[in-house]
Amino acid sequence: MQKKPNILFLFSDQHSVRAMGDCAETPVETPSLDRLAAGGVRFDNAYCQNPLCVPSRASLLTGKYCRTTGIYDNRHVLPANGPTLARALGGAGYRTALVGKTHFNGEQFQGFQERPYGDLYGQAHQPDPARHPNESGLGDILGDAGPSGIPLAMTQTEICVSEAAKWLQGHAARPGDAPFFLAVHFDKPHFPINPPRRFFERFAGRVELPDYDPDWLSRAPAFVQKAAAASGTAHHLGDDAVNARALAAYYGCVEWVDDAVGRLLDVIDYLDLFEETIVIYASDHGEMAARRGLWQKTVFYEDSARVPLIIRWPGVAEAGIRTNALAGLIDLYPTLCAAAGISPPEGLEGLDLAPVLAGGGPPERNLFCESAVLKQPDHAGCMLRRGDWKYCLYLDGAEELYNLADDPDEWNDLSRAPGEAALKAELRAATEAFFRPEEFAARYAATPRMPFEKHFYPYSNQFITGNGVVFDARP
Repeated sequence: MQKKPNILFLFSDQHSVRAMGDCAETPVETPSLDRLAAGGVRFDNAYCQNPLCVPSRASLLTGKYCRTTGIYDNRHVLPANGPTLARALGGAGYRTALVGKTHFNGEQFQGFQERPYGDLYGQAHQPDPARHPNESGLGDILGDAGPSGIPLAMTQTEICVSEAAKWLQGHAARPGDAPFFLAVHFDKPHFPINPPRRFFERFAGRVELPDYDPDWLSRAPAFVQKAAAASGTAHHLGDDAVNARALAAYYGCVEWVDDAVGRLLDVIDYLDLFEETIVIYASDHGEMAARRGLWQKTVFYEDSARVPLIIRWPGVAEAGIRTNALAGLIDLYPTLCAAAGISPPEGLEGLDLAPVLAGGGPPERNLFCESAVLKQPDHAGCMLRRGDWKYCLYLDGAEELYNLADDPDEWNDLSRAPGEAALKAELRAATEAFFRPEEFAARYAATPRMPFEKHFYPYSNQFITGNGVVFDARP
């Protein structure tokens, strides 16, 4: 029987697709990710299923859209003991472990057998001293961007590398031939954007801010305006000095993550596991990174909703190719089930990407992304990608329509163009059938959630049911 491949899943937080070494628009260099892509497939049209941490991660882990999980907010809780990717691979004989940030609320393993290092609460060795305003005084996430003064060994990025390397070395020394599924989740380049000084100084004073129409936001849908206001950065809109320093820090964080990825690839190589290990790099969502003057995520613009996705699968994936096939994080569950030689559970909503990896043509599909403004469920919407087109529908009836082949930066909204009326009607019908906007409020309210005041502090996890009952969750 052919040995099942090992799986190393490297997952960052808030990585913009423009902040990659092969993007001429930014000065970022990512030699480790370039190295990974040279041996695998780079997806140029990969999307998260929600441009917010918790909902995106829930969709990845379950292989289901937010409309099915009910998770739209960072307080929402994924139920314990449900079918997850980790549980499926564990049942197929894999040794499974998770290192780093997950943003799980409630139950902290979700099918993983081991968590050597976890989030800021629950499984963390210690809270990151740069993480909480109450601990560090960081109240202005853009204004306080810059080089970190924290000892490198205390940062989550470095702890993730050391714990993952230790786990891999321990696995290699164990008797038996069980394959592994190791997920390593970095907390960067998410805010706070405070990289080590050597990474910050690569960009300090030499970044160029993107050009944009300063009046565009006043014409944007209400959803976008609310998301901008909720980002915690809107008061710096138009402040070039603050934004340039923050962008330098953000790019520094990206290169820090790339450096961490490279060290883990070196470990796999040193242990002679490279040719029997699938390696995936992705991010939970993007980052506006001063595009349109905005920071953070939750909106459907490409910088927020599109994500890096690289898959190296020896013997299956063609090496060094780029594909324009539409792909979602939701596709990783069925793809890795195929890699493990098991049937995916019923109800998964993603596609197996193995045929695309092997050089097949991109499948025709509708790919969706949903979002709600943080703590403002009255402002929500759904995005549809089909071919070159992107369509967005919001709860208040507002629409956006872009031809990304002609307008990759999304400045020419065609939702009111008479020549596109028939196409818009078709895309709207497909989006309404998927998103069911009339049911959104009920879906959102029915999902268990954590009390917000508990969410960002290093206490035991709790969550609150729809009727207001609070439960302690397994730490």
